[in-house]
Amino acid sequence: MGQPHSTTASSTHNQLLTPPITPPSHSPRPSSPIQNFHNADLSHISRDISPLFRLVDPKTYDDILRNSKYQLPSDNEHVDRIQLRHLIFRYVWQGNFSSPVKEKLKNGAKVLDVGCGSGSFILDVAPQYPNSKFYGIDTALMYPSPDDSRIPSNVSFSQIDIVKGLPFDDNTFDFVHLRFLVQYLTEEQWNDKVIKELLRVTKVGGWIEIMELDLIFYNEGPNTAKLQKSTISYFEEQNINSIISPRLSQFLSSTSSFSTICHEKRCTPLGYWGGRLGEFALIYFSMAFKNMKKVLPQFMGINGNEYDEIVERFNEECEECKTYMKTFKYWGQKC
Repeated sequence: MGQPHSTTASSTHNQLLTPPITPPSHSPRPSSPIQNFHNADLSHISRDISPLFRLVDPKTYDDILRNSKYQLPSDNEHVDRIQLRHLIFRYVWQGNFSSPVKEKLKNGAKVLDVGCGSGSFILDVAPQYPNSKFYGIDTALMYPSPDDSRIPSNVSFSQIDIVKGLPFDDNTFDFVHLRFLVQYLTEEQWNDKVIKELLRVTKVGGWIEIMELDLIFYNEGPNTAKLQKSTISYFEEQNINSIISPRLSQFLSSTSSFSTICHEKRCTPLGYWGGRLGEFALIYFSMAFKNMKKVLPQFMGINGNEYDEIVERFNEECEECKTYMKTFKYWGQKC
């Protein structure tokens, strides 16, 4: 996949690291800069939705997230969706993290996962590093109950909102991990609170890693473009920037607290044209748009049936147009 681009904290430049593929000759679309995943063995995605990933009991999120900017369902579908997302992007990135912290984790480290959701990242990584201690925090109670005996002994979860400040001392953690909070945080919260808190609780020499997904589809069809534009506009009205990666690069570069900042972006196909990976990725995004049915039809000025038709066409267009999307990672060492 190539090497990540590494810079000092003074500048960052995104770099596409996935080689192009050539589409079939009948395709009217240009080639997409993603790998050929048609022969990828993704059987582990089905296998890994295992008892470990089923620790989360069905919960009602409506009361917890009544004031959340992101619309979540009040059933177990959201848990299933974020588990699937974890497994998809673990494959895309060929691992759970990019920071060079494996030796630290083997020897014993403190790890913080901010916005842990159902705990998929921690529940996947913690058993591999029994000498380390993992702390997951989130505003929503989607993670496993603390009295569940199946949770690894080196894992703990807490209901904490990073925007209100983290209840940890300065220089506590060796590795701080955050991902997929783009639709929860304003730019002001990112810059004025979140990044500063991540840096505060990270030890000197420790690593911070952020992964985000910009809401941009490439090689998109007309209905896909309509969904994309409407979703971006919906969040913009709530002061949420759904295309956050360029701003994250600026926020991280503007601080003098990193000795090094690395960054990388990778592409993911949507649809059967991208093999099993594309199939799973399309399922995930289709579930996400169906979940947005709570708010998007009214925002778009259409009824529920019309919205369902657009989502159905989105699924078809991803196949016809060879649609893909990108995820971005930034990881840096605190100095």
